[in-house]
Amino acid sequence: MQSKLDLNLARILCEIIDAGSVSAAAESLNTNISGISTGLNKLRKYHDNVLFFRQGNGMKPTALALELYKFYRPALSLFDEASKLNGDKLQLASPTKLRIATIALLDLLLVDKFLDEPDFCNGSSWDILAIPRDPATRIEHLRRKQVDIDIGVALPRDGALISYPLFNSRLVMVCKNDHPRIKQRITLEQYRKESLLGLISADEKFGKEIPIVQYSDNSLLFKQSRSSSMVNILLQVSTRESVTFVPSALAPWICQRFNLRLIEYDFVLNDTVTLYAHLHRAEKNNVMLKKIISFLSNLE
Repeated sequence: MQSKLDLNLARILCEIIDAGSVSAAAESLNTNISGISTGLNKLRKYHDNVLFFRQGNGMKPTALALELYKFYRPALSLFDEASKLNGDKLQLASPTKLRIATIALLDLLLVDKFLDEPDFCNGSSWDILAIPRDPATRIEHLRRKQVDIDIGVALPRDGALISYPLFNSRLVMVCKNDHPRIKQRITLEQYRKESLLGLISADEKFGKEIPIVQYSDNSLLFKQSRSSSMVNILLQVSTRESVTFVPSALAPWICQRFNLRLIEYDFVLNDTVTLYAHLHRAEKNNVMLKKIISFLSNLE
């Protein structure tokens, strides 16, 4: 057994476990497959034991590899943090390109924020991208660092990523300011007569039966007319005699931006909207990403 362990070998072990395959680990570490294989052989010799075995198209860690991961991953995180002690100053001094993937409504909110307050981005340029519907694609984009931050519904757990809950908001009803029939409060009877525009949830699979919320055996949130774009829905509601529901955390900005108003209602809806920010572990000290997460978290 060798007397010293190269930290890069520990990183290879952790990355293979996180990624599930040698090719994905090589891509994440910006190296080639032969380099990963060489590192694995050195690790096996160092520990004098098998650490991985092939299963399907991926690599399955042995019990020893999983035990080593418990020590290697925290140690590598500490080294990464130490190497970024001056990261805040460096990021401020050297503006970068931010690549943000998010849902349609939040992209408008963020663009408003960035343009209204240019200093918020510390001189960084930015691209805001439409978030893919497929969770696996979203994870792949983060793992390959094709995007810096993904903001949307929860993703499946992935060892290479960190998730931050932004808000868990109840739904509130809105309509246009000069809606002729709706005053400050609406009854259940009146609500059932109104035109309701609904959102196709980002985590709803195509072909899946439309989800409904039951109230006295009637579908209270059944929407005959739906769109996958909340911006489209809000634009329609702002000019028509329609209503829709929005997350309470975003309601003040939505009402101001689209010339809408809140409606009180005398029935119970238990639906909530929960959004998360996801980023690669290597980006957890990124100053701009922290600012974006803080801004969105404080909307609640």
